[in-house]
Amino acid sequence: MLVLSEKEVRRLIDIEELIQALERAHVQFSTGKAVMPVRLVVPLPEIKGRITSMPAYLGADKALGMKVVTYFPENPKQGLPTILATVFLYSTETGKLLAVMDGTYITSIRTACVSAAATRALANPETPVLGILGAGVQARAHIRALCRVRKIRAIKVYDLVEKSVQSLIQELEPEVGIKIEPVKTAEAAVRNADLLVTVTTAKEPILSADWLKPGVHINAVGSHRPDLREIDAATFQRAKVVVDSREAIMAECGDIILAIKEGAITEDHIYAEIGEILAGKKAGRKNADEVTVYKCVGVAIQDVAAAQFVYRKAIERKIGVNVEI
Repeated sequence: MLVLSEKEVRRLIDIEELIQALERAHVQFSTGKAVMPVRLVVPLPEIKGRITSMPAYLGADKALGMKVVTYFPENPKQGLPTILATVFLYSTETGKLLAVMDGTYITSIRTACVSAAATRALANPETPVLGILGAGVQARAHIRALCRVRKIRAIKVYDLVEKSVQSLIQELEPEVGIKIEPVKTAEAAVRNADLLVTVTTAKEPILSADWLKPGVHINAVGSHRPDLREIDAATFQRAKVVVDSREAIMAECGDIILAIKEGAITEDHIYAEIGEILAGKKAGRKNADEVTVYKCVGVAIQDVAAAQFVYRKAIERKIGVNVEI
């Protein structure tokens, strides 16, 4: 069994190659060549946490694995992240455990890389202005990934915590070579943006349809539980909505569930899964003024595809520690 640390996982991931691996995974999922249940979330109030399991199998890639995620909100008091993740990869011939690797970085970068794939498939060719709502780990990962698939000339970032925005700017502006502007309101980040990313933990909409530029593409990431909501119902009414997994979205996504509950849209308003677009089963953008939304909750096929990609690179480059169990 190969053990890979977060530092080693980071060294092994190439963003463009990972985007391609994740595109293949979504095509397999949306064409019936993958197996993936909705994640199992187990609340643990006695120890003030929860544990989540996310198994998946990719038939064409012969990849079998599972991510386990823990959520302990008191962790920062001990200098640890609130969310920790580990990915297990298994042989599809014997079921033997092949690798265990840190899943925290995989979670952030795989999410951003699928947003990049969705951007390439759905956004207008020219998207010079990127607006970001949120300034945490996912905001950073999205800036890095989106700069690989679009020529971005300006980035505007809004977060309730101004220090978070300044930290993001100091870290990323020299890296990406693009001016990053801190803005005082969510509206300022949204207006005139050609490309938007929402990566917050908001429970009420922070984005209004009235602010949207015609033709904008939105990667809506933050609402991954039924009680979280970033996007107002009017935006979904106006937009072509593409998702990572219909089943997962209808079980977990507050943005969509609440818009349906309010009667603004129905489940049929979901136009396609991103895998259907990438497989050519459905068309993407129909014109330059169409508003498109890629709404994701994050799914296990992404983790398994990323883990297999990392494992193969590690074997090639002889990185990691082999352990007998």
